[in-house]
Amino acid sequence: MSISDKAGALNIDAIDLPKWFIDDAKAVYRHDNFQAALRLFAQLSIEIFHRNFMLVRVVSEETRYMIGAALLALCLNRDPSDPSSGATLSKLRLFSAQNNLSGPNRVSALVALMVHSGYLRQDSVSFDRRVKRLELTERGLSLAHSFTVAMLRPLQLLSEKHKYEDVLHSDPRFIGNFYAEILRLYAEGGRFAPKIPVYSLFVDQNGGREILFILWLALIDAEAAGQRTVSCSYGEIARSLGVSRGHVRRLIESSEKNGLLIIQAAGGRSVELLPKFVDLVETMAALEFALVLRAADAAAAAVPVDEPPGPIAP
Repeated sequence: MSISDKAGALNIDAIDLPKWFIDDAKAVYRHDNFQAALRLFAQLSIEIFHRNFMLVRVVSEETRYMIGAALLALCLNRDPSDPSSGATLSKLRLFSAQNNLSGPNRVSALVALMVHSGYLRQDSVSFDRRVKRLELTERGLSLAHSFTVAMLRPLQLLSEKHKYEDVLHSDPRFIGNFYAEILRLYAEGGRFAPKIPVYSLFVDQNGGREILFILWLALIDAEAAGQRTVSCSYGEIARSLGVSRGHVRRLIESSEKNGLLIIQAAGGRSVELLPKFVDLVETMAALEFALVLRAADAAAAAVPVDEPPGPIAP
């Protein structure tokens, strides 16, 4: 199936997701700019992680990404007049437990890695010296901005409701509200990865989604040249993301077992990507765009984060 041969429908009705989420994803998928937005999203995502090996360890799978989003929401929405406001290790552990993401030890290890990497610092709070508030460093703020832009630019191709990057730069409340709204929608039925087992194959692995995007972009280039196979050297991908060659090989081999592709030459020198692979990437992108578009619109309109979601404008 060529990427250009879209059937015009997204087959997600059987996935256990809220109706608003399914309807929004279908609307996003039908948008004339969907493929362009997906390509830009894939390119920007790969660019962020390229040879940034520590970042791959910090945030390149779903659990760590969502804990990172919770960290941003708590840090960026902190009330300076309230000493108990802001991000702490205990709050992140509670968020992780409530959403069945990971145990407390893994959250502690992730926070320690973020501190060691220079993305976070720990400050004492006035009401209890034993409590350490987590604060974003300049490096952490820069990373948050890069991730946010990587989401907003593709969204701009799908909606003219707001000038998202303009709001990001002009309204200091936007970025905190944006991540708080993502978390609210995530908790209210927007967590879709566990409901698509073959997608979890990627997002539960270090650099998994980035490997998915690398393959998909290679397919675009191959189709432009009239070919159906791609070259995805395990070694080159591993060096790009700072993971082992064996890690990449196991992920590609698992993808073959799940009917996503056919390995035609050892080492990833020739791989045929099947229609199921294209469907997976497009389904994932439509769902993710639908969720973050709602979040961006709510944050840009300064809608309180406790207000119920409204429909995406046609």
